[in-house]
Amino acid sequence: MKRSIAVTALCVLVLSGCAGQTDTVGPAAEEAGKVNPQMQALEQAEQAGLLDGDAVSGGTLSEEEVLRQMGELFDTARYMAAATGETLSVGAEAGRTHEYLVVEVRDEMGESVGKLAVDRETGETYHYLGDGVLDDYATFPLYDPAAVHTYGWAGSYAGPASVGLEIVQEEEGRLTYCFSDGTEGVADITGETAKSADGEINFLLAENIVTVAGGGLTGNYTAQPAVTE
Repeated sequence: MKRSIAVTALCVLVLSGCAGQTDTVGPAAEEAGKVNPQMQALEQAEQAGLLDGDAVSGGTLSEEEVLRQMGELFDTARYMAAATGETLSVGAEAGRTHEYLVVEVRDEMGESVGKLAVDRETGETYHYLGDGVLDDYATFPLYDPAAVHTYGWAGSYAGPASVGLEIVQEEEGRLTYCFSDGTEGVADITGETAKSADGEINFLLAENIVTVAGGGLTGNYTAQPAVTE
């Protein structure tokens, strides 16, 4: 699944990362980080009255949760992911710091395929080129164009704290949702928003991100590519 961090698809984000510590990047990278679609989704949801200020700050993914997320990106029976101990940071001067955990992916022979950097707040994944440089996930060797999620409500989504969300839309104006904690139901769609039948959960669609508010499940849920054999 393609994840853009800047206005153009080929733009890269330059960070000052180094092994075993968290570094802060300069203003140019912070400006690029402001167009992160997941942060835009949260801000839109807050402006629409779906979230309060505390919900926007979100939680932080643990190393275990980040590694578990790798199973949504590629076949973990054929490839192994491990944290490198390197952490990157962006946005400190803007008042909203994002930390990225760097993960190395190896094949069955132990050969390195490449590295990924995962946003520990949103779960968004980037191809890590080294020396503090992030690129679009579409440039990663295991990226499969056929698995790119087309924008729309239906699909599988990965949210905070390893919570998953499945959305099916079989009729116009209504969707069926099912969270991995067992919460499920139907919601009526109005444009890019939807509300559960019981009125407890609100959904906001922004590109390939569904922002959820309510039901104890508040957060960003990012569309996941189908895993090909």
